[in-house]
Amino acid sequence: MAELFVVNGICGGTVFFLPDVPTVLGRSAECHVQIADPWISSMHAMFERRGDALWVVDLDSRNGTYVNDDRVRESAVSPGSRLRFGKTLVELRDDQVPKGDVPGVLHVQGTVVRYLDDLQREAAQPVEPEPQRDTDPDLRRTTRRGALARRQVAVLNDIGKALVDAPSLDDCLAKILHSVAAAVRSERSSLLLMDEEGRMVVRASEPQGSPPRISETVVASAAQSRAGLLTIDAQQDLRFSGSQSVIAQGIRSCLCVPIWADNRILGMLVLDRGFVDPFTADDLELVTVVGYQTALAIERARFLERATAAEEHRRRLLRHFSPDVAAAILSQEQERDPLEPSVREEVTVLVADVPGFAGLAERLGPAELASLLRDHFRALAEAVFEEGGTLDKFFGGGVVAVFGAPVPQPDGAERAVRCAWKMQQRIAELYRSQPATRRLSLRAGVSTGRVIAGNIGSPDRLEFTVVGETADQAARLVTLAEPGAVCVARSTQERARGAFEFREPRRRAAGAGTAPSEIFLLSGPRAS
Repeated sequence: MAELFVVNGICGGTVFFLPDVPTVLGRSAECHVQIADPWISSMHAMFERRGDALWVVDLDSRNGTYVNDDRVRESAVSPGSRLRFGKTLVELRDDQVPKGDVPGVLHVQGTVVRYLDDLQREAAQPVEPEPQRDTDPDLRRTTRRGALARRQVAVLNDIGKALVDAPSLDDCLAKILHSVAAAVRSERSSLLLMDEEGRMVVRASEPQGSPPRISETVVASAAQSRAGLLTIDAQQDLRFSGSQSVIAQGIRSCLCVPIWADNRILGMLVLDRGFVDPFTADDLELVTVVGYQTALAIERARFLERATAAEEHRRRLLRHFSPDVAAAILSQEQERDPLEPSVREEVTVLVADVPGFAGLAERLGPAELASLLRDHFRALAEAVFEEGGTLDKFFGGGVVAVFGAPVPQPDGAERAVRCAWKMQQRIAELYRSQPATRRLSLRAGVSTGRVIAGNIGSPDRLEFTVVGETADQAARLVTLAEPGAVCVARSTQERARGAFEFREPRRRAAGAGTAPSEIFLLSGPRAS
């Protein structure tokens, strides 16, 4: 059975085992190998055996399947192959050792093995009640099976509480480890999770503050055999007695159980205690069940983290984009991130300002100012979002808006001019009830052309914005516009003149690097 090690991304550090039957990989919960990468298609690719060879077949995915950096329709793969699905990189590793050939799996050596696939088969079978015996003189007698079941229920109850109460994944793992360590009376215990480089990293340990006792040899053996291991005395076990860590750390009776779910291993539970009072097969059974429940807890915590991150991403999008544009960004499967900085050839930038706003704001009381700010910026933002624009930034009493990025808009110039017209009307209406000395009007500059658009800024604070000559020209045009005027560049006028009427200024004022012949004033929408 081959295995896929996920190198990066949402499922980084996870190992998926590939059975010898066709196995589908994708984002859907119906896939055998589910990876919640938004760049992966619902049914992305399939692994299948053809003779002795393993093949990967692309299932007409949007973003393609890559083997060693080459996009493939189908390809044979072998251990060491690096495959990429969406933005997720995985590595195909050597077939695991068949369990019948695992060296040293013999009870006479003091090692007990509990295979995960055996436990899964047993769990899928219906439980038949044991027949009562009328001859039993003490029907209240506690059986070993009953005691084990009660221990399992107690530990699983603690895990359930940890899932509800723990504020973070690490807190949850610490509570789970404490519960299982107490149940089997372990002297030292560790919970390891696999990182994105395939290393088992300690995430919780008991007792806290004490260095964990871990043998990489024992951990590797449990992972390779896909089984929980109980070693009565690791010092005498032929498989482990040569390990320097076993000898140096004085490891004796040891439990090493994978944290597992279905066809993947996420980490390992490692517990040990003295040889005088070794672990039992019941302890191994209990910890193996806990390993499965722990995997579910980890996946639940990671799912919640992803959901929280996705919601935060959605909120950040709604700060800049209209709900329709934000929904389009979230739902798209594209070759590249639409928010990654890139050159866009056909983008319209609108810069709008309200002269005198700062002076008016300084003369108002706090309550009146707060009310004015809310109504003022809501009028501007609503006009942008109604036209499907992107809200770049607020400044003073104005706003910068973008049309045609990150989602292309063939009619972006018309949308931008219509947005400026709406802003004029709404700002005029907002200040109409004010005294004459407080009545303000909006001016705007609009330009169309090439920009660099995307998330730009410091590594810890990226914001969607546009830079380039087109954005600079829009900023120059707004300074040339009189209050109540919309000044547009020729590039915008040529694209929007079918829907709007423009006029040449009575006096062409050259300045700020803009040629007079390139300036037009908006007269209004053309009559339908």
